Amino acid sequence: MQGSDAVRSPRSSEISCSSSLSHPSDAEDELDDAMSLTGTAEREESGRGGESGRNSPSPSVYSYSSSVDGNLRLRDIHGRTFNNTSDNANPIEILIKHYMLPADVAEHSRLDLQHEMLKRLRGGLFYPPKVVRTALAPREGSRPCVLDVGSGSGTWVIEMGKQFPHVEVVGLDLAPANLDSAPPSNCRFECDDVNLGLLHYKGRFDIVHASCVVMGITDCRKFMDEVAEILRPGGVFLTLAANMQIYDEHHNELAPINEGEPGFTYTLRLVHAIHDAMKASGPGIDAYPKLYNWLEDQGSLWEDIGLKIVDVPIGPWEDDISEKDKQTSELMRQDLLRLIQSVRPLLLSYGWFNETVEKWSAGASEEIKLLKNRYYVRWFFTWAIKPGQTIER
Repeated sequence: MQGSDAVRSPRSSEISCSSSLSHPSDAEDELDDAMSLTGTAEREESGRGGESGRNSPSPSVYSYSSSVDGNLRLRDIHGRTFNNTSDNANPIEILIKHYMLPADVAEHSRLDLQHEMLKRLRGGLFYPPKVVRTALAPREGSRPCVLDVGSGSGTWVIEMGKQFPHVEVVGLDLAPANLDSAPPSNCRFECDDVNLGLLHYKGRFDIVHASCVVMGITDCRKFMDEVAEILRPGGVFLTLAANMQIYDEHHNELAPINEGEPGFTYTLRLVHAIHDAMKASGPGIDAYPKLYNWLEDQGSLWEDIGLKIVDVPIGPWEDDISEKDKQTSELMRQDLLRLIQSVRPLLLSYGWFNETVEKWSAGASEEIKLLKNRYYVRWFFTWAIKPGQTIER
């Protein structure tokens, strides 16, 4: 597992780079109680949701107090449950115009598994740790606040609330989190479409966290401008995601290969089909590698920006790796196996025949389970610090 850092201030022409196989843990307690690799993140249906007790100042926000009223915003498509943001939308419109993955228990289970993988990858709930802890330090006069854009299953919100009990943590998503117990009192959840705008939150947050959601954002540059507005002085913007591409054992990006041609694999064919289907909904899926440059383009909006790129093996095929990296790569493999099931409605709605999707999915699943290919997934960790109060780094 290989990674590289690039930290840069808009007022500096120097970029410092380093590489490492793994990161020191920022939250050992979180890793100690991590889920087992084989039984990770199995969720149960629950009638309880996030109790907010408050309403957002924005009329576009749907604050919910249970999964019952939250389920009114859900809809079945090809056997999976999706957010239903328009009563008149047909299945293709829902998949094309909004977040393209399900919002059901099975998908939240996958997201929880991915969450455990990412905790191992970055050594805790966030990266870089020092700037986040400084931004959330207790202070007089105001309570530190965190916004998680695209909170999914709600696990990151709840764990942040437990790690920082003095901080208010807000989860924002198109669909309700499927919580199996009441969240901590400092956590709340709201249903909203980030594409409608965030400026009703202006100046309210010290951290804005956005994990694997850019593909559902219609205008990433507008979103980034609004993030800068809703952050307090000295606030931190955190993003992370994998681009929907496959890299070989030499870290080279692999182009599509047709069946019957040398180098063809079902895994590569399926991933490129997923990418094409997601790209049909907008440019978000290709935005991840560009975020750092877009932060640079914003100039004085940020005091400091940074990027870390890490290639994670799909399964533990690398030689001489640590136990932690072996677990991380195994979780990456399990995450991808579950993603194959989650994207089936998207591929069918995009126009692929069911027989084709089944063939590709079965072939890719077998290759991944048997470690037939030595492939990497590339993850991008990007952060930016808003000017204002001095942040010790």
